[in-house]
Amino acid sequence: MRLSYLVRFLTHMLYLTFFLGTVSCVSVSRQNMPEEGTAEIDLLEKKCTLCHGLPHPKRHTQEEWGYLLTLMKKRMDEKNISYTTEEMVQIKSYLQRNAR
Repeated sequence: MRLSYLVRFLTHMLYLTFFLGTVSCVSVSRQNMPEEGTAEIDLLEKKCTLCHGLPHPKRHTQEEWGYLLTLMKKRMDEKNISYTTEEMVQIKSYLQRNAR
């Protein structure tokens, strides 16, 4: 009986952690983004917010962004979200230029 309680508790904690992580990403205000008003910001918002909140570039290093964008391309392919090579180059350039 104690094991099932522990499993339920850990499951709830996992959901809470996921929720708080999602909320923190979504709560990033567009006004606080570097290089506000550029075409790259508009592209980032257009493509990235189809699945999640607008990510702030300071959340990751240049290397981390390179890896994450590889994962995001796979996810976009799975969801049939179209993008061009040039769009991904622009997004990567913006995120890495403004990374922590």
